[in-house]
Amino acid sequence: MNKIIVSAFFTAALLGSPFAYAQSHPVTFRDIASDPAAAAAFKTMATGHRLPDWINGKTVESPGHEVMFGADKVYVMSACKQHDCGAERIAILYDPAKKVMYGVLLVADPKTMSEKLTWMHIGAGNEAIDGRTILYAALTGSLENHPDAFNYK
Repeated sequence: MNKIIVSAFFTAALLGSPFAYAQSHPVTFRDIASDPAAAAAFKTMATGHRLPDWINGKTVESPGHEVMFGADKVYVMSACKQHDCGAERIAILYDPAKKVMYGVLLVADPKTMSEKLTWMHIGAGNEAIDGRTILYAALTGSLENHPDAFNYK
């Protein structure tokens, strides 16, 4: 009987965790490479942009978050340059149903106290504004601190 309860608890905990979602969708920035649809969406998103080499190397990653974007559940992930998170970060929003990805690359200059944001594959209009809000929130930690505040339906 105890084994059944423990097994049921473990199964419920697993299904409620991001790892259950990872079985069919990326959970972290690094997971994108192992998901063919996400990797293709990333390549499309990055077309026309020069991304820094660290993106393909060692990164520091935050766990992803599932949010509502329009009528779709999307996954938002972020990463930063190892040993320089304050200066270089990336956030991506992946819609697995549409197989589309949007992103923002932030490069900060501590000397001038400025940030350069490079928006990738995100258009104009209200949906783009909401997408940009979600992506910037992922960069700043607001999404992690207040995940329910970034569900746009």
